[in-house]
Amino acid sequence: MNAVKGIPSWLETYFEVVYAIASYLNVSGSAAYCIRQQKGIGGLYELAEDLADEFERLHAGRQWDGEFFEEIDRFLYERLK
Repeated sequence: MNAVKGIPSWLETYFEVVYAIASYLNVSGSAAYCIRQQKGIGGLYELAEDLADEFERLHAGRQWDGEFFEEIDRFLYERLK
């Protein structure tokens, strides 16, 4: 985790990830649906943490200028569709 961004940034990212995972749970064939079927809720916990960590690593040090939601939506769509 980026020390400059810190915990608040990661928590915001994590919230958006969990919200997206929840919206894909009933979409047959989506990553969230398949992981829940294969690994159960524990697999979803791991997925959420992994995606939040990945997004934070990809954007370490970035100063957001209003495009955070568009960027994370795009990121999550690519990984959860």
